[in-house]
Amino acid sequence: MSTLLQPAAVQPLWIGGAPVAAADAELQVFNPADPAREVGRCYQLGRDGVAYALKAAEEGFQRFRRSSPAERCAILARLADGIDAHAEGLAKLITREAGKPIALSRAETARASALCRAYAYEPAIAEDRFFRLEGREAWVRRAPIGPVLAITPFNFPLNLVMHKLAPAIAAGNSIVIKPASTTPLTALALAKLAVEAGYEAISVTPCAPAVAEHLLASDVFRKFSFTGSADVGQRLKALCGMKDVTLELGGSAACLIEDYDSEQTHEIARRVAQGAFWYAGQICISVQRILIHKRHAEEMTAALIEAARAMRVGDPMDPQTDVGPLITPEDFFRTRRLIKSALEQGANALYGGNSYNTYTMNPCLLNRVAPDAAINQQEAFAPLATVMTYERFEEGLSIANQSPYGLQAGVYTNDARKARAAFDALDVGGVLINDIPTFRLDYLPYGGVKNSGIGREGVLCGLDSMTTLKTLISFPPSADVR
Repeated sequence: MSTLLQPAAVQPLWIGGAPVAAADAELQVFNPADPAREVGRCYQLGRDGVAYALKAAEEGFQRFRRSSPAERCAILARLADGIDAHAEGLAKLITREAGKPIALSRAETARASALCRAYAYEPAIAEDRFFRLEGREAWVRRAPIGPVLAITPFNFPLNLVMHKLAPAIAAGNSIVIKPASTTPLTALALAKLAVEAGYEAISVTPCAPAVAEHLLASDVFRKFSFTGSADVGQRLKALCGMKDVTLELGGSAACLIEDYDSEQTHEIARRVAQGAFWYAGQICISVQRILIHKRHAEEMTAALIEAARAMRVGDPMDPQTDVGPLITPEDFFRTRRLIKSALEQGANALYGGNSYNTYTMNPCLLNRVAPDAAINQQEAFAPLATVMTYERFEEGLSIANQSPYGLQAGVYTNDARKARAAFDALDVGGVLINDIPTFRLDYLPYGGVKNSGIGREGVLCGLDSMTTLKTLISFPPSADVR
């Protein structure tokens, strides 16, 4: 198989399954660990190319909607094979353009392949449902929804694209993907693999926000799927008109440590620190708020400081690294301002908060922070977490719910009644018992409430979001149809 990207070349866009050089605009991609070092370049879609991309999306859909479920499954299986064949190259590309520690990039590549295979064997692709009601026969079918526009973020430049691409293929849709401008190269490499697998109804078009909004305004698209910040998602939703919309937005995930066996102290602290600081906290379900019952506060806080200190900070290409750079220097300085503001308002730094180098930050644990403080109310998307205490379990649940977000939450407890109470009370899309909220099974529904978005992704419901129901009712020849 040919190489993923053309070496020492400006990478083309993919429009309608074909590489396209849009010479009017180029996008430079830099390494977050060394922002002066260029990773590569690609062309950008300009305003003049929007009509071409829309035409390709419509024509691609009209062709691919007639494909059989078996053909779609075969494409998905071949695409997964292609990812496996290029797994190490994709992982290194993710690390170079996203700054993700290489061990996590390798895990992301494996997840993307597994997700693709899960859709390839999802039986719901081919299911029709038959009914006999009131003397009539009826069939209900899931039909392709139409051309899909997907906008994806930097932090999982392969797997979060796959969460949109795989169900689009499985359902019989065409798709236009606008990847994050900081990490477009991985999506372009994936487009090449998709075309080689036989899916030509794909376009990957890095572009400026204004061009993306121009695409979104078109009635060609029947579905809009967005993963990114709450502010941007809400603004784009207002432009969608009558499109079906899925929004996977931000979070400020809470992890409650209610009760545990004493020998578990350091293991729980290690796991919580991983959830807070892996990949510099640039995961929407990173642990941001740690809530500890007062009877465990001293012991667990000391263990958390030790666990934060043990996190390996440094070169993302080192397999031992846990915490790499923030995605841009702007995010690095934004995080420093956020911590400085919290300290000025009375917070205490239990550990860290200082710079490792110009672009990378050590983990930061803060306490003496009120539940309604800005650092708890906004998504940090950085290697920082706050530590708070509570006296009653119900109080801890209430504090966890004091957030404009509701994506996932974790609860450590050995009491089954408390686990059920947490599941009932927490206003989030997912609850993890005896684990951190920074965990996701790609097969299961994933999404949030409040400012964390609308709709769900994951194999179990991904096809639902990319299809529409059509009903056929057969009337007997003599039936009264009034």
